Amino acid sequence: MRKAAKWTQQDRRWRRADATLPPPDFSKYNVQVEIPEYDDEIYEQHLRHDDWTKAETDYLLETYRECNGKWPVVWDRYEYEDKTRSMEDLKARFYKVSAQLLQLKTPIQSMGTAEFDLYNTLNTFDPAKEESRKSLAKGHLYRKANEVDEETVLLGELQRIMVNQAALDGQREELRKRLDYPHASTNGYQYSTSQALTQLWQQLLAQDRMKKNPRLKPTGKYTSGMQAPQSARPRESNAGLTEAGGGSARDRRGTRGESLGGAPNTPGHAVPVSLSAADQTRMGVVIFPPEHKASGGISFASDRLTKPRVAKSTIQSEKIATILASAGVPEIIPLPTPKVVEAFEGIMSKVHALLDMRKLAEKDEIELKVRRQEAAS
Repeated sequence: MRKAAKWTQQDRRWRRADATLPPPDFSKYNVQVEIPEYDDEIYEQHLRHDDWTKAETDYLLETYRECNGKWPVVWDRYEYEDKTRSMEDLKARFYKVSAQLLQLKTPIQSMGTAEFDLYNTLNTFDPAKEESRKSLAKGHLYRKANEVDEETVLLGELQRIMVNQAALDGQREELRKRLDYPHASTNGYQYSTSQALTQLWQQLLAQDRMKKNPRLKPTGKYTSGMQAPQSARPRESNAGLTEAGGGSARDRRGTRGESLGGAPNTPGHAVPVSLSAADQTRMGVVIFPPEHKASGGISFASDRLTKPRVAKSTIQSEKIATILASAGVPEIIPLPTPKVVEAFEGIMSKVHALLDMRKLAEKDEIELKVRRQEAAS
């Protein structure tokens, strides 16, 4: 018959008396919460507070250690001289003390990533914001059924508005893409002369002639090596017509051109139009006498307002811009009429005269200063 084993009680647990295994070690579960430590000198220099005394701060830290850092328990058991403290006040004081001691132990510039994150978390605690968050969560928890239904309806309406807004934004973006024009890769300054425009016209005409149904017709005389398009050639059925029958189609076209005045129908040709003096002033048209030599190519009136502003050196250009700005002349003149251009040229002549006088004055001043230094020595 098997005998019953003998048991003894050790560490509030029953164990066999003849057990050879060592008793388990539960000391690893005995974890104490670390609290900030300071002395009287550190408290007086860095931790003083008008609403907190050192004794109450010590009591807060000791209560925090006894409650293992559980703030609801700390707030429930906190009783110090009949003072009423909220949980946010206790947290703010504890975090402030911890942040100050952490900064004294390790300066901010020497902190690692983990220490700096902890310091930033402790130092940015806001009691008012925390209290507002808790009150909002409490109000959200104790809502009524009709309030929940109303909020559900409002959220559904908000979702519908957001979906419609996204669809409207997509339609607007598509419309902008449709209205957007293709941007040219080159500028049009290379076609500012009549020769360049004629060359461009010939290129477009040659490209159009390669198409099946050309739409452009050559004007004037055909250049060497170029043939008229099919639409401009005389028909073969009319090639055998005699002069008695009225001549060829080419002759008829020539006669028609002569009847219209004999002016060649070229791209640069324009019928002269007589304008009154008021229309010339309104449109900015200037008629030069026959002996006037006009510059070649296309010129704009706005160039006469921008080119005089640019000098040979950057310093001179800045001086001109400063003088014009002080005189109230804007950088961009929207309507450069002949009178405006004439007035601007008069202002620029005075500006250049002023700059020359200033240059002479500076030169005389430097020379006078040198003479005075020589006389003083």
